[in-house]
Amino acid sequence: MVNVFSMAYTPRNDEALSAGTRPLVTRRWLLVIAAVLAPIVLGALATIALYVTRHQPVVPRATSAGPPSDIKGYDGSILVLQPLTTAQVRVPLGITLEVVLHPNVGQDIQSVNSSILVQTANPPCHVKALCGFPGAEVWTFRAIDGGVGYLKIIFGFYVCHGHNQCTRTPLVYKPIAVYSRPQSS
Repeated sequence: MVNVFSMAYTPRNDEALSAGTRPLVTRRWLLVIAAVLAPIVLGALATIALYVTRHQPVVPRATSAGPPSDIKGYDGSILVLQPLTTAQVRVPLGITLEVVLHPNVGQDIQSVNSSILVQTANPPCHVKALCGFPGAEVWTFRAIDGGVGYLKIIFGFYVCHGHNQCTRTPLVYKPIAVYSRPQSS
């Protein structure tokens, strides 16, 4: 037992024994960590560089054309309309309105205010892109007085409610504002 106690109290120099092996282990671990982290860091830097210098797609900006327009042509005396909205259309006094609808059985357009918009004979269509297909219909009206006139547009769908009571729907009232002097719109 004395020998055990004497060994326990004997001064030891552990640093002298491990001084040669400790730096080698540390260097070995540093090399392993460097070998693992170097490709990750290089890959991250390459990804950042490629992301920053990537080709940006051109995003088309919205034009200031606004909502869809009903006016499809104008040559000074004839205004060609294709009703897409229920918005009011402003026209000068004396102009001829040419309204074009896609073909459908039972379509009709009538002037509600015949003192402002009077129906005239239907001439050939002035915008061939609208009525260049078979069955397109053209209605013509002349603005003869100032004010707001309405065109009753019946799209030609038949709805029967029973007892042989059938109506054509839907119908839309398209306001046409006729002014007598030049105005800015």
